[in-house]
Amino acid sequence: MFLWVQLSPVFAFLAAVSTSYDPASTIPNTGIVCRFTKEAGLVFNQETSDVIQATFRHASFPDIEGETSILLLGSVSYSFKNLQINNMSVERSDVDLSNEKGILIAIQDVAAAFEGTMEYAYSNWLLHLNHSLEFEIHSQTDVNLAVMLAYDNGRFAVTIPDCQLNFDKLTLKIQRDKEANWIQKLFTDFVSFTLRHIVKGQICAEIHKMANLLADFTLDQAGLFVQDGEIATSVKLTSDPVLTSGYIESRHEGSVSYKNSTVFQKPSAIPVERREIRMFNLWVSEPVINSLLFAAHHDNRLTLILSDGHLLKLFEDGGSKIESNLLQQMVPGIPMHNLMITLGSLRPPSALFKPVGTILQASVSLQVDVLSSSEDSYTALYLEMDSETIVHTSYADSKIHLRPSSHHWSIKVVRSNPAIALDESKVKHYLEAFFAAGGLEKIISYIEFYITALLHKKGLRYFNITNSVMETYEGYVTIGTDFGFPRQLLENFLRNLAPIIRT
Repeated sequence: MFLWVQLSPVFAFLAAVSTSYDPASTIPNTGIVCRFTKEAGLVFNQETSDVIQATFRHASFPDIEGETSILLLGSVSYSFKNLQINNMSVERSDVDLSNEKGILIAIQDVAAAFEGTMEYAYSNWLLHLNHSLEFEIHSQTDVNLAVMLAYDNGRFAVTIPDCQLNFDKLTLKIQRDKEANWIQKLFTDFVSFTLRHIVKGQICAEIHKMANLLADFTLDQAGLFVQDGEIATSVKLTSDPVLTSGYIESRHEGSVSYKNSTVFQKPSAIPVERREIRMFNLWVSEPVINSLLFAAHHDNRLTLILSDGHLLKLFEDGGSKIESNLLQQMVPGIPMHNLMITLGSLRPPSALFKPVGTILQASVSLQVDVLSSSEDSYTALYLEMDSETIVHTSYADSKIHLRPSSHHWSIKVVRSNPAIALDESKVKHYLEAFFAAGGLEKIISYIEFYITALLHKKGLRYFNITNSVMETYEGYVTIGTDFGFPRQLLENFLRNLAPIIRT
């Protein structure tokens, strides 16, 4: 269940390409809000048994020494050493949400076999004996937990105010298959009672430790997901998580840093009143996305260079005669394989979230270079233009899809080689022909490919994303999706569990 934290910022990059603002009705100091519904908790519950089994197996039991008085034996001193779990299984588990009690987890029929060494000594007027033997405990118990989540200096603090182990069976077997003598049988009831309390205390303590380790692990993984190179997005909490009978919600800073310097962000516009539309729901504010675009611009990530086959694809696909010859008309007499186009941002672009879609405003440069094997390569054409595009974003078939619904542009600067002598009117004519032939959609396809590759590299492939929806409002975007359990993430945690515990 604690793996829900992992998903918190997973779709922030999706929004990067996808009611009026009233400060009193928005969430302060928060750029990202995520909400998991009860249905999402049921998905995570499918793997709860693996976490519980790992908890039992990694539980450490201290050596225990004591002394008691047993009928007929008199004073008996004892010690339990090397207690560990040999084998276990979990029948099933259930998860529920409660406004008052938190996340309620009920695990039924946890069967565990313990083994260890018992030493005891007793003496009276007749006997004086020291004895050491191996023992096994076969237990069957139900585990009931109430888990609470709180804010602790930007991270999750997990507390377990209620941890109950109800033993349906706890059987002590001394000396494995050997028949216990009458003295050991007298000792059995006392040992069973003592170990029942030892096991309960240690398992509850280990569950608490495991819950916090898992919360830290998943939040760290989330931080790695929204960091690429020298660009990072903070997933620090800004308040206590909100827990109701229908969902769990966490609120995150969403501040962006580039080269360890924080990018300035305007106040968030995420409203207090929101509704969930899928199992997982994410609200990302406009300032978060614009900070990412600012960092991406300064990190030279908003530059597209096309040559050879990519140029042929851009200008010759589709069978349009105008499109096929467009670049050669602009730069006559130069073979396509000797041309290179560089498209880049002149300043950080901005994204405006509106009910009509994401309005992307940008100032871009386009440069056409003529390449030569000698040193006389030169720039044939350079132009600058402003553009405003309304884009609708979706995610389906494991890919980002960007659909432009309108596009307005204006030329600001035109410089060309004297041999070409292109003026603004001619360039405008060529650009109109390029866009009319689907040129914008082809350029956007490269952006789709880049963002999809980035998301998969960062781990989105671990999730079976279905029924995703992206809706833009005034100042923020809402992302909702159903998903399958990220089994790979749990396996990563369990594989690294022993080194984590040692440290």
